[in-house]
Formats: sequence, C-alpha cells, structure tokens
Amino acid sequence: MIFVLALPLALLGMQQQAIADRLAGRVSPDIAALVGELGTAAAARGLPVDPLIQKAIEGSAKGIPAERVAAAVRLVAMQLDTAAGALRQSSLAADTVAVAAGAFAITAGLNGRDIAQLARSGAQASEIIVGLRVAGTLVALGVPRAETVMLVNATLQSGRPAGELLALPGQVQAAMAKGAAPAQAAAGLARAAAAQARRGPPPGHGRPAHPPPPPHP
Repeated sequence: MIFVLALPLALLGMQQQAIADRLAGRVSPDIAALVGELGTAAAARGLPVDPLIQKAIEGSAKGIPAERVAAAVRLVAMQLDTAAGALRQSSLAADTVAVAAGAFAITAGLNGRDIAQLARSGAQASEIIVGLRVAGTLVALGVPRAETVMLVNATLQSGRPAGELLALPGQVQAAMAKGAAPAQAAAGLARAAAAQARRGPPPGHGRPAHPPPPPHP
C-alpha cells in the first residue's frame, strides 16, 4: 500500500521539478513556486500544464508586475477547470489537447455553456478541437458569442472537412472588409453552413456510416 501511494507522489514530484526546470531563470522565484503548485495540481487532474507555464513566461518577459502575473496564471488555471468541466458534460473526452482548446476559447470570451454546446455538435473529436480554436479566434475578431457558437456549430454539423473550419476567420474578415459587421458576416456564413447540413455532407466528406448488421443464420 505504501508503494502504491508513493508512486503517484513521486510522479507529481517529477512533474513539479519539470515545471521548475522550464521556468528557471525566466520568472521570479515566487511565480515559479506558484506555477509549480498550480501546474502539479492541474496535472493530477489530467489538465494541461503548458498554458500556465506560457502565461507566466509571457507576463514576466513583458515586465508585468509579479502580482499581476500571478493573477493571470490563476485565471488560466480557472479557465482550464471550466473547459474541462464543460467538456465532461458532452461525450468528448476531456484530454489535455481538448481542454487547452476549450480554455483558449474561454480566454477569448466564450463561456462553459458555449464550450459544452460545441462539444455536443456530434462532430469527430479532432474537428471539435479545431472548432474550439476557431471559435476563440472569431470572438477575438469581434464576432459576438452567440453568432460565433452558431457559425462554428453549424459548420461542425454540416460534415464539411476541418480545413473549412480553419477558413472561417478569413471568410469573416473578407466580409467585414466589404462593410459587413462581424455579427452579420458570421450569421451569413452560419446560414450557408446550416443549409449544407440539411442537404447532408458532400460526397466523400460524410462521417463513416455504421455497417449493416450481419444477416441472421
């Protein structure tokens, strides 16, 4: 029993040392200790650690006061927890890649309900992860939350390839360059994606169908 308990503790100790090594000479000792504490706790819950490390290094490199860097790192930890909780409400496995994508979208302005809604779109996990990243980018461009979720959700449900998700920010920017407001640009693209979803995916882009059951002997 002692060995069983000691093994996870040893792994967490290794995780904390790995975090300290990455931060050495790049952040203050107080920030390094905070990130080590939060990062080790996050890793124990299956959450990604890199966003915490990156936020600490980014803030310190910009000369931001330590108390503000600490607040930013704590906020990232909260966003990771929120993203993980939202993903667990769907059938999508809340692995570190998905959680990081969800946290990115939350940082941009989405909330846990938005993340859960996109995760329940029925698309493949890899497409949902791309969709979360794209959703964060759209919000950063000025597209309101509701229109962002509507557009990304409609595109995910349309069965279009992931490359078309990645093209959405550029398409919104192109419409904005012609005078459309961000919400209008997103709404127009969402209507087109919804129409595609009603027609079904284009040939060769549909999700694999379940094979028919074998005939009874």
